[in-house]
Order: sequence, then structure tokens, then C-alpha cells
Amino acid sequence: MTQLQNHTDEWAQIIEIFQNKGKLIKLRKKEFYAKQNESFDSIGYVKKGAFKLVYHNTKKQWIKSFLFEGSFLGSIPSILQKKPSTYSIISIETSEVFVLPKNVWKQLFGEESSFQKFLIQFLTTLYLKKEKRVSDFLLLNARHRYQEFIKEYYPHISRISQIDQAAYLGITNVEVSRLRKRFFANNPE
Repeated sequence: MTQLQNHTDEWAQIIEIFQNKGKLIKLRKKEFYAKQNESFDSIGYVKKGAFKLVYHNTKKQWIKSFLFEGSFLGSIPSILQKKPSTYSIISIETSEVFVLPKNVWKQLFGEESSFQKFLIQFLTTLYLKKEKRVSDFLLLNARHRYQEFIKEYYPHISRISQIDQAAYLGITNVEVSRLRKRFFANNPE
């Protein structure tokens, strides 16, 4: 899903709901939170850790996005339409997630105005992120996609393997290595 940037009282209430009504689960590195082609009926709030959202076929994988602390995990079609998820959600490091079952989530959506505001903000953020991701892939070359990747994920770049960076960017591991050398040679810290 995605991460929202909001520090209002309503936001604190949403996090509190996940902490009080959700179940805390721990995942090891490379453990699945959700599997492609399977339905699931919960939403997770990442307390600690990192995840990748991965599309697989028999020969290749593509990474949709990376999520870190303060992000939400799930699949909108799977949750709302009872359809199998089109991607897997896999931990890329030891992680902790508060899991809120769909029935609790739906009840809160019907009762809590703060939850309704959260959902509108969440869906808006998700849509804008998806639009940017698609336009980057269609309009930018590999070098510019790498620059956008660095902008978006810079605080977490050391947590994302080079192989996963390549799968996210749609290029080879060797090409990521070349881009990384060029980028950081021109942008020393």
C-alpha cells in the first residue's frame, strides 16, 4: 500500500486503533506478509521494518514499491473485492506489523469519521504515487528513473539490495552498479 505523511490528532487515532485492535506479528527477512494469487483480508501498519511489493512470473520479478515504518500493507482489490492479490508483500528485513482484520477495518470505516478521512487521504496518496510510477516508467530513461528512485528512497537506500533496486527500476544489476557509481561520483555527500 503506502505511507502517509500526517501528524494530526486524527492520524494518531488511526495508529492507536491499529495498536489497540490489531495483532502484532513479527516477520523474518524474506518472509511473506501476503502472497500473489492469494486473497487476504487484513491491513497492516508497519511498526518496524521494511517490505517490497513484488509481481512474479515464472522467470522474472518486478518490484512495485518499497514500504517502511509508518506505511500500510495490503491489496485494495483483495480486501474490497475479495480478489486474489496481484503481488506478494515480502519483508526485506526483520519487521513488526500491527494487523487489523478486514471486519474491524470495515466497522471502523462505517463508524469513525477520522477513519473515513484517513481512507480518503490514503487512496489519494496511493493514486498519486501510482501515477508517478507509471509515468516514470513510460517517460524516463534508466538514468532518470534511478535519480527519481534516489529522491524517493534516499533515507532507506542502504536497506534495499542492489538486486531489488534493479527489479524496481526494470534494469540489470550491472546497470544499477554503473548508475550508482556515476550518480554518487557526481553527488558526493
